[in-house]
Amino acid sequence: MRILFTCVPGTAHFHAMLPLVRAARAAGHTVAAATAETFGAAFTREGVELLPSGVDWSQSDPTSLPQFHQSSGPPIRAFAEVAGMGMVDDLVAHARHFEPDLIVWDAMEFGGWVAAELLGLPQAAAASAMGTPRPVMQAMAGEAIAALAAKYRLPEDPQLHRMFSHLYLHRKPRTLDLPYGERLAHEFRYRPDMFDEPAPPAPGWLTAAEGAPLVHLSLGTTFVGTPAARAVHRTVLEALADEPVRLVVSTGRGTDPAEYGTVPSNTRLVPYVDHRALLPHCAAFLSHGSFSSILVALASGVPLCFLPMGADQPVVSMHLANLGLGVNLANVYTPPAPSLDPAALTPDAVRKAVRTVIDDSGYAEAASLVRDDFRRLPPVSAVVERLEALAGG
Repeated sequence: MRILFTCVPGTAHFHAMLPLVRAARAAGHTVAAATAETFGAAFTREGVELLPSGVDWSQSDPTSLPQFHQSSGPPIRAFAEVAGMGMVDDLVAHARHFEPDLIVWDAMEFGGWVAAELLGLPQAAAASAMGTPRPVMQAMAGEAIAALAAKYRLPEDPQLHRMFSHLYLHRKPRTLDLPYGERLAHEFRYRPDMFDEPAPPAPGWLTAAEGAPLVHLSLGTTFVGTPAARAVHRTVLEALADEPVRLVVSTGRGTDPAEYGTVPSNTRLVPYVDHRALLPHCAAFLSHGSFSSILVALASGVPLCFLPMGADQPVVSMHLANLGLGVNLANVYTPPAPSLDPAALTPDAVRKAVRTVIDDSGYAEAASLVRDDFRRLPPVSAVVERLEALAGG
């Protein structure tokens, strides 16, 4: 079987797609990845054939596609607009040479959906995060998606029922489903590898340190280098300076921790740390709400403090906090969910949130219960079996 995977050029999207690509290759199938040319190096390093497609841009580089990064509307709408900037045309052209049996598209990379429709190929959408329910997607990006479909003369589908009639791949249990959703006719849920794999060895500097509870702060890869992220870092450092905890702060690759000057004695700054190695040793995780990092926290049974700064983070943070998995530090209302204004974040709010999730065992218990739900799902290899059935049908 020949599978064409399409991916938004963003780190979280890549890490969500990669296990599926690896599983398909391990099962003996031929795969190729379609994404922006420069970002595509992430796939070529994995030995995956790259089919450069669409605009050459990256989510982590604000200068690469200003109209996306400066968009004031919902990110989903911007993704639909980007798909019309050559992505569909390139995918159709690549298909003439690669001859895929089916297309698996990142559920935010709408070019894959349009191309599969035009080519009459079986298709599956793979959610890179929580998965956006059809009514929410229609409300937030319906016009942009309709414009994309009209550009390629696809039949009208204003409620997006046809888009959601195809196989939809979720890497989460129903426990975490967002509100306003619906049970899809064709969906498959699986557990990410991190719920099966043993944790890597802890960093050497950590194994030598014992005592106070360990707290980790990470704002991912897209937002970490921004002035807003630096403001959050400094507030958290001030908040926990005199607390009985050990704080590890990820400052971002390419950042010199020395730029922060003198830091509290209970704090360690690191450009990067593998969450799979660190989080199993943590009592609390301060996260911007990226689903990829949240998955590692849940696999480790670690409660969270949410610092939602953009994209889908406000919705994810609000939802998971409502499920009892952590405390949401969002402090301004920006529809459809509260988000974080770093300038308004206070040390007192951070201290209170960290103390709450550490002292109240209910948060860790909730995380453990969700971890059990994940472990009851089939493994990634079962996704490939489902894709084989789809292509064979």
